[in-house]
Amino acid sequence: MHTIRGARILLALKTSLAVALSWVVAQRMPGVIDQYPYYAPLGAISAMYPTVFGSVRAGLQTVAGIALGIALAAGVLLVGDPNLVTVAVAVGIGVLLAGIRRLGAGAEYVPVGALFVLIVGGQDAEGFSAGFLVQMSVGVAIGLLVNALVFPPLDFRTARLQLDRLQGVVVDYLEDAAGELAEPGTTAGRDWEERNHSLVRITAEVREAVDESAQSARGNPRVVLRRGRQTDPGYAAMLQLESVVFHLRGFTDALRELYDHKGHDWVIPAALSSRLAEAAQSSADGVQAWSAGEDPAEAAERVRSLVGRLSSELTDPSGHEGRLVITAAHDLARLMAVLDPPTAPTEGSSAVTRG
Repeated sequence: MHTIRGARILLALKTSLAVALSWVVAQRMPGVIDQYPYYAPLGAISAMYPTVFGSVRAGLQTVAGIALGIALAAGVLLVGDPNLVTVAVAVGIGVLLAGIRRLGAGAEYVPVGALFVLIVGGQDAEGFSAGFLVQMSVGVAIGLLVNALVFPPLDFRTARLQLDRLQGVVVDYLEDAAGELAEPGTTAGRDWEERNHSLVRITAEVREAVDESAQSARGNPRVVLRRGRQTDPGYAAMLQLESVVFHLRGFTDALRELYDHKGHDWVIPAALSSRLAEAAQSSADGVQAWSAGEDPAEAAERVRSLVGRLSSELTDPSGHEGRLVITAAHDLARLMAVLDPPTAPTEGSSAVTRG
């Protein structure tokens, strides 16, 4: 069973506060507008999002959607009084307009706004339209103020936890590959292609978490108060990990072609698979060191050295199997180069780091 997180409880409390304030303010609006106070709380709810930027965007989109729906209803009223045909046509057109991507959260309010004006507004469509739009706008404004001023959400912790998760997955993956290379069958016949798909999915989830954390900082007053403190949700680390995952997938794709699934063994000599195992384990050590904030240079140098030895030990580097071994080895070298870029590539490593 899923637990309710503290952030969701805070959002619920802030939404309740925004609804209460909007209801009080709505009943004190001038003229005919105060006849429709119940739309202000609806506006407040529509503007309450987990992030300040999300609230601003959703609030503006909601108001834009309502305004477009009202304009659509006004066009229908110019033709004649609301009836079965005109209302149906207005709603149909509203649904089509709701497909405009820029409307976002306000898309659903286009047909709803038109429907409300034509059916609820009745003979006083003009007064209802003004009350509807103004009260919704008041509620949106109050929702935005509450979300921005009362403990505005700023969540970098989730992104960091997700980055740690991806780092751990990469390390486990490399260690499993090293174990399989050293002793075929240690991974109990796991499907590496399926694991690659899983790795892509996890990477996308982590990227989404980092994007959400970054969004929580946009327009957030708390960011101004974090002078000199970390405000990067992890984009730099995310970019590096995405490159690491790219080369890791290339490495395991090459391994899959070097494996005899019927014989459950490698099609290359044990000396070569053992050398690849050492390089994979050293890569795992390097990622582990990098994720712990340590210098991965030593592990990266070991990988480069092992790759160089592999190249010299191949009896037929131009053959199909030889090319696959070189490809797998170079993917490991490129993987480590992402975390520890060589400052002055040597003659033997330049081809590895550029490809």
